[in-house]
Amino acid sequence: MKKYILFFLSTLLLDIIISNLIFKNTKYWDNHKWEEKWWRVSSSIYHHDILPNTDQIEVWGGQIKQRLITNSIGFRDKEIRKIDKVNIQQKRILLIGDSFIEGSGLDFEYTFAGQLQRHLGSDYEVLNSAVGSYSPSIYYKKIKYFINEGYKFDQALVFLDVSDIYDEMFIKFNEQGDILTYEETKKRPIYKTIFYSIGRLLRDNSTIFRFLNIISDRTELIKNYIKLKIKTSKELKKGFFKTKRDEVMFYRMTHIDRGFWTFNDSKFNEVKQGLSQSEEYLIKLFELLKKNEINSTLIVYPWPTQIFYGDKYHEFYWKNFSKKYEINFLSIYDKFQKENKRDFIFNNFIYGDIHWNLNGTTLVKDKVLEALKF
Repeated sequence: MKKYILFFLSTLLLDIIISNLIFKNTKYWDNHKWEEKWWRVSSSIYHHDILPNTDQIEVWGGQIKQRLITNSIGFRDKEIRKIDKVNIQQKRILLIGDSFIEGSGLDFEYTFAGQLQRHLGSDYEVLNSAVGSYSPSIYYKKIKYFINEGYKFDQALVFLDVSDIYDEMFIKFNEQGDILTYEETKKRPIYKTIFYSIGRLLRDNSTIFRFLNIISDRTELIKNYIKLKIKTSKELKKGFFKTKRDEVMFYRMTHIDRGFWTFNDSKFNEVKQGLSQSEEYLIKLFELLKKNEINSTLIVYPWPTQIFYGDKYHEFYWKNFSKKYEINFLSIYDKFQKENKRDFIFNNFIYGDIHWNLNGTTLVKDKVLEALKF
């Protein structure tokens, strides 16, 4: 037994030495999916953020590579640049939202912020505070922080996503009312932390373990696709082998659990806590904007799920909310109502995903420009 252990350790040591001296310097070692996104960080004030002055090629959604650039205050931008607290030369538009407005899967020029800036020209400065997985309490805490720091804005566009209500249920606060970070709410047992740390260390320094991880990842992808294809074939009442890839991807785009609450009564009841907390912090956010003389608009839009199944709650709920609290409201739902829903979804969303592609983003930009006279 000792001989086997000694042989294993000797082989592993030799593997690590050769891997670090030779293989790690080749292109075959690169795997962007495993790279730690160190530029995406926790925030003790508003949960999480992106580091300022970042310029990285980031893998999003497992396959898509996007260039992520942030300015001096950590907002996604076309280039690394210094943002002054006050801009007397241009009117300043603040974008508030989650991954849709951050521009997931797109380089900056194709995102909503990039397109809006290009259309409005040099008279305006568009600042994009949006980050994936944000929700109303984070919107409020983040914008309050920058206003308290002395940053001035003329107009704010608040994009309320379908998933914001669901995400809000998982935002927790300490006794002082501060948002707890992900690390504070999801602490792992020490043995799990050690186990995963050793696993990452071996994966990043051993050719053998790296190969085993690649096999594991590929197997997981195949397994997940097969599961999805089985669900799709059952939904369509078709044979497994007769179910096409486009049908599987369409099923995936329209069957995201977090989007079901807008048309399913039982799911709606499940998110009532998230709705209540979202209301609370949206009221605080719009009061904050009004107090600081920032013109504001609440904007809602559908996922592929809502386009396909309809929406009984999201659009109407926040329209009534806005009327009650005298908030300027804009719905983009009308731009997403087409007779051929399947073709429209494929044409305006990233394939197999719920986020806008270039066409969908342009559609949203055009609606905003049409409805809001800058």
